[in-house]
Amino acid sequence: MEDKDTKIISGIEEKAEHITPAEVDKVLSSEKVIDAKEDKVKREKLFKLFDQVKLGMQMMKDFKAKRYTQVPWRTVGLITAALLYFINPLDIIPDILPIFGYTDDAVAFAAIFKSIQTDLKNYCHWKGLDPANYF
Repeated sequence: MEDKDTKIISGIEEKAEHITPAEVDKVLSSEKVIDAKEDKVKREKLFKLFDQVKLGMQMMKDFKAKRYTQVPWRTVGLITAALLYFINPLDIIPDILPIFGYTDDAVAFAAIFKSIQTDLKNYCHWKGLDPANYF
């Protein structure tokens, strides 16, 4: 399993290095798809992880609207790449498989959001949110 997890994370990190503004727009316009998947995953007990996903989405919206610009492009790229992977129904483990279908998504999100945790916490402080609700 370790090799598969490493492959997922490496693929997302590689994709993040080449994220374009158009891909950021695609993720932001896919919020309803992400919300629908979130509902399924929350039923599978991954609450904190999706709180972080929603926080990342909020941060990207504020970044795009130029309200919050203290976020590195690398962080925007990682969130975008992870969400593009998430909304792709044909990832390594198909999402139609109950519980297991979201395992690869959860592994990817956990690693990515851990690597950008400082940026997300800084955003929480800027937004007046308590980071303890997300981490």
